[in-house]
Amino acid sequence: MKNSQKKNTIFILFGLFLNIISTYSQNNSNTISIHNLFDKTVENENLPIFNGPRYINYYRSLDNTHCYYISGNFISGDLNYQNQSYYNVDLKYDINNDVLVLKPIGKFDYLGISLIKDNVGSFKIYDKQFININFNNPSCPAFMNGYYQEIIFSKDNILYIKHHKNRTKVIDNKSIAEGSNQSTTDSFIEKNEFVLKYKNAYYKIASKNDVIKIFPEYKSKIKDFYSNNDQLEESDNKVFIENLIKEINNFLVPESN
Repeated sequence: MKNSQKKNTIFILFGLFLNIISTYSQNNSNTISIHNLFDKTVENENLPIFNGPRYINYYRSLDNTHCYYISGNFISGDLNYQNQSYYNVDLKYDINNDVLVLKPIGKFDYLGISLIKDNVGSFKIYDKQFININFNNPSCPAFMNGYYQEIIFSKDNILYIKHHKNRTKVIDNKSIAEGSNQSTTDSFIEKNEFVLKYKNAYYKIASKNDVIKIFPEYKSKIKDFYSNNDQLEESDNKVFIENLIKEINNFLVPESN
């Protein structure tokens, strides 16, 4: 099929697709299925999400650490790209470099594609919602950039988690023992940042005092929470902060009624 004929066919299919969407959009599961059907119909290589550069992982790690969110394996997720929704696409998230990686379909499926960040509105993996904080967000503060996990407790109380890992070089002692030239490997340690959007203002959260400054009226309750959950704060600060903001949000509910 010539290119012009192929394009005309795609436009016709797209028109039919829009009619189907308008008919079935009230049912979310039907909408997802129709999106997937359309993507297959116009051929995946024509989709905008496959136009990014090749992703290359230059790191070598021997201590079971890695630069990814949860796993270096691709997992099925959802993506909003150029205001278009894509469902059940294979993704992984390099949190050291803040790069979202897409697995292509076909004979080059072993190559990852670095999605163009300016075009990514949001994505969902491992049942966690992530947004590009800079995407169509003129109120974004200068200290925030890139992808954040978004946890919405209420319209006035939203927690953002910046997942990140610090990379350090480790001397490969095995190479030294074998008499070969000294080499190094990479090791990754999780280091996350937290930002709270409260009443349309953004606040960094790095300590108990930061939280108290936002909610001075709940100073004693915040102190109690820290005292009663000190082990959780040490073992899993993500869950600790999430539980803390959830607890504070419960305090705020009566005030909003």
